[in-house]
Amino acid sequence: MIPTTDLPMEAIVQGSLFLVLSVLGLAIVYFAFQGYQRNRSRPMLFLAVGFAAIIVPEMAMAVVTRFVAISQFETVTVYQVTNVFAFLCILRAITMDPDRSRADDGRGHRDY
Repeated sequence: MIPTTDLPMEAIVQGSLFLVLSVLGLAIVYFAFQGYQRNRSRPMLFLAVGFAAIIVPEMAMAVVTRFVAISQFETVTVYQVTNVFAFLCILRAITMDPDRSRADDGRGHRDY
């Protein structure tokens, strides 16, 4: 008989959702950064950084907490600090004037 590991349904659901959210989050970061590179649009750069600041620490902490003993306070604090930074970046992205936020081409004038 082959030994099996019976995972509780909660672990399967949480693991599956974590995987889906990680893939979706990384896809959003990738496409937002591609939008920045294609259009030199600073709001897209802030959007990419904001979403990266949400998904990357989440993924990193999921791995780190498996191997290192970190208190719940420290884990929650890391999540909250990175989320504040992320939300500030996203807020900046959506309030920035897109016409005045193009990246300078280095020649002293803006490339529209």
